[in-house]
Amino acid sequence: MSRKQTSSRRCQRQRFLQTLVASLLLCVTAVTHAELLDVDTLLERLIETYGGEANLQKLNSQIQLWDVVALTSNRHGTDVRALEAPDKLRVQLIYPDKREVRIINGGASFASYGGEPEAAVGRPQSDAMRLQLMRLYSPLVLRDKRDALSLEVEDGNYVLTLFEHGVRVDYLVNGKTWRIEKVVGGLAINGQEFRFVTEYSDFAFRDGVLVHQKENKFAGATNTAILQLRQIMLGKKISDGHFSPNYTSSEREDQHL
Repeated sequence: MSRKQTSSRRCQRQRFLQTLVASLLLCVTAVTHAELLDVDTLLERLIETYGGEANLQKLNSQIQLWDVVALTSNRHGTDVRALEAPDKLRVQLIYPDKREVRIINGGASFASYGGEPEAAVGRPQSDAMRLQLMRLYSPLVLRDKRDALSLEVEDGNYVLTLFEHGVRVDYLVNGKTWRIEKVVGGLAINGQEFRFVTEYSDFAFRDGVLVHQKENKFAGATNTAILQLRQIMLGKKISDGHFSPNYTSSEREDQHL
């Protein structure tokens, strides 16, 4: 082997070692930074990012109106969500040929999947509805549930995990923007574990609060729906009756969006 070839190979090895060392340093730096960030610090950064504690109080009572495209059936409809934190939620999915209602009120769950009167439901339907509620937890609600949270690191981002009523939810926080960009729910159905993923994007401030305006939903590997936020009302007073089954008041809050 010529002296020139030997020198060339030596240079290649040096470049490889330099690249390897640089990569290892980046990994060690990321891991060290993540380990130094505890749950309380992460929650405070979330509160600051999403608008501060005073503004986030508005999320305790809200109504959202979403445009929905159900990809598996190619249907277009609306998703109306009424929320009273921490444990009241009413969701209405309205399509041209179908209307679904899902209600959580404390420990009780009610549903109607085809226009029939809303009736009490148990697991796994109630677990799926609980997952919907947990997705809507604000940073303030998560802070109130601090003792039930754990923190891990995944690909340079932070994963807050919450177990509640037998449902596990992972909140994936971008380590650069401090936004929750994905929520992963795990449900046991007929003895099998299923993953339900919702990706958040198109963030903007509404009435002083940072909100995501687009949702991309998956059940397992199947992309099931895409939603775009049409309107949101924060700090909206909602009557207790709204979270009762078969509520028929002429002044339904969701009709005033």
